[in-house]
Amino acid sequence: MEYKTFNKKDFIADEFFQQWVWHPDVESNRFWEDFLENHPEMEAVVTSARSALLLLSDEQGAMPARVRMEIVDSIREHMDAETTQGVHKLKKDTGLRPLYMVSGLIVVMGLAVLWMYNFGVFTDQAVAGPPQITLQLQDGSLQVIDEGDTRTITTETGQPLGNQEKHLLKYHNTPHNAATELVYNELKVPYGKNFELVLADGSHIYLNAGSTLRFPVQFLPEGPRDVYLMGEAFFDVASDKARPFTVHTDQMDTQVYGTRFNVTSYRNEGNTYTVLEEGSVGVYAPGKDEIKPIKIIPGQRAVMENGNIAVEAVRVEKYVAWTRGELYFRNDPFALILKKLERHFNASITSSYPDLDQMEFIGTFKGQTLDEILSAFQEYTPFQYKREGNNITIAPPH
Repeated sequence: MEYKTFNKKDFIADEFFQQWVWHPDVESNRFWEDFLENHPEMEAVVTSARSALLLLSDEQGAMPARVRMEIVDSIREHMDAETTQGVHKLKKDTGLRPLYMVSGLIVVMGLAVLWMYNFGVFTDQAVAGPPQITLQLQDGSLQVIDEGDTRTITTETGQPLGNQEKHLLKYHNTPHNAATELVYNELKVPYGKNFELVLADGSHIYLNAGSTLRFPVQFLPEGPRDVYLMGEAFFDVASDKARPFTVHTDQMDTQVYGTRFNVTSYRNEGNTYTVLEEGSVGVYAPGKDEIKPIKIIPGQRAVMENGNIAVEAVRVEKYVAWTRGELYFRNDPFALILKKLERHFNASITSSYPDLDQMEFIGTFKGQTLDEILSAFQEYTPFQYKREGNNITIAPPH
């Protein structure tokens, strides 16, 4: 597929692209990351097409999966109808895209706009409000998780999956783990929030702000326990020596049988690492035919950087304090601190003071506001900042 020749309309009509936007996984994320790295000139087109498709996924959770699929099917039906009428006979060397793509786009966008008006997406109330935690179920439906709720999580057909107890979502375990096939759910935690999840096998996971976890509703009686992470999470894995538990990220996989560890894999931080608190884990680069994990012991951190894994002794507290709501900095460069503040407070922070980026700071905060934290850093190194809502600009002192 020559995606480098695609325009926005082509991407919207492409099934593989739709699958990535609505149901991303490690492989599809890697494919499109590689594509954009090799073709940076396509980033604007891809971003625009992705945004258009996300209108149909409805992050607020109101659009039923059935409605979305009817809209998508209308593209294919219209394409098939036009192809039957001979539109495909257009010569490829004319430089024109087949008309069915354009007309199919009109159909999908028209239905999407109609749906959004019917459900009030264009109202002020729908646009306003903080980002929300969402759970995408195996049937494609999207549910909003309100941390104040206590309820049973069910599919659109009424199948119970688990119970939500405010900030904790706990999945049911069928007798003897009697699943016959793997079906996945996906939990997304936006900036400014944390959330906890207990999987069907009893493993307890703490998800940090700006993180996504894809996981099976039930693990198979025989076979590995695999989950897929983008962001940061602390894992307290239920012991099962017959079935290893593996956390997959874009850059590094972590395999265990039962232990406590933290995995960080934010794309805007340039590295992926695992910090072990208790037990033993093995880490390795994904996608290799022969896996030879590098084992680490408690108090060590394994870092994947530039294709190589390095192991070092660390202070574990620095990497797990976030699970208690603490911001814990020990000799961290200010540029990295700003990224963590962005996630924790759901803010956008830009700096026009590059001399400050690599300066290291020490500090622990819990319960303080973003302004209070920035003021504390100003006590050590003078700088000024301007705030407009959640947008903050840092500049050199006068």
